[in-house]
Amino acid sequence: MTLNFTAPDAGAWIVAALQEQGGDADAANLVAGQVPRGFQAYVRIFHPAMGPDGQPVRWDQIAARRGTTMHALAQFAALSGIGEDGVPLAEDSWEGEAPGWDGLGAAELRAMAPLLVAHTTTPEQIHLALWNGLAFIHGGDQVEVVIADDPALDARQNAQRAAELAAKAKAPAFSDAVRNAPTLQIGSGYRSFYLFTGDGQDLASPLWARTSLGEQRQSPNLAWPQDRKWLMSTELYEDSTIVGGTRALIDALLGCAALEAWEVQADSRLDAAGDTRNELPEADTVPFDPGELAGEYFGGEQN
Repeated sequence: MTLNFTAPDAGAWIVAALQEQGGDADAANLVAGQVPRGFQAYVRIFHPAMGPDGQPVRWDQIAARRGTTMHALAQFAALSGIGEDGVPLAEDSWEGEAPGWDGLGAAELRAMAPLLVAHTTTPEQIHLALWNGLAFIHGGDQVEVVIADDPALDARQNAQRAAELAAKAKAPAFSDAVRNAPTLQIGSGYRSFYLFTGDGQDLASPLWARTSLGEQRQSPNLAWPQDRKWLMSTELYEDSTIVGGTRALIDALLGCAALEAWEVQADSRLDAAGDTRNELPEADTVPFDPGELAGEYFGGEQN
């Protein structure tokens, strides 16, 4: 099935539910700040980190190597010893990369989708929301393009070719009608999403557009079926995904070997304050002294 653009009305219930909960700005750091209260159970899906060899690594493996504790409200910086800027905070910091900021991974989404589809009465009508700030949607200079010269062409021809290819690559992926249409607005201004409707296959691997750079596939920021039996949410720039749903669905996700999933509660904190089991290493604030290093290096030499 092809994703069909739709009006934001289908997501109005999420906005209303979050507003009805009320609360101060700190409430946004709770599970219920993403997925409203009212579901039977909730689960947190951890996005894999990247090992030194370029392979995905589970958080519990990193915790085992460092002697930290993996738990439902773990924060990657405290668990791994790697700061939000990617800089190691301790001598024993894990040697790898933090989870990316591009949302739930394709492998995890493929593993989750059949379970989600099995726990709705409307598998042919699933709503998927995509953040409207993605570069490929609007095109322009935000789209990074690298074009190698064709050795069969001269400099002038290569320049013309590069300009033509860049223009195609930087063209907006969504039509003007879609890009200028109303979006689903949740909370603060940056939580603005284009809303589409598809089926279970679309959920497993959403094809948002085809451009000169290839198929644009990415996990949705929000997804839910027409019967609202569950809601999946991946906040912008977060390293985990939250799902609220029936007890049976959450148990299925917890039992899926392809996912690193831990049950959470609606009131669970998802910010740094939630990780009370791991201590964030303090970065070394002592300025580097070249003279001290030189003294250590030459200290053993005799005249």
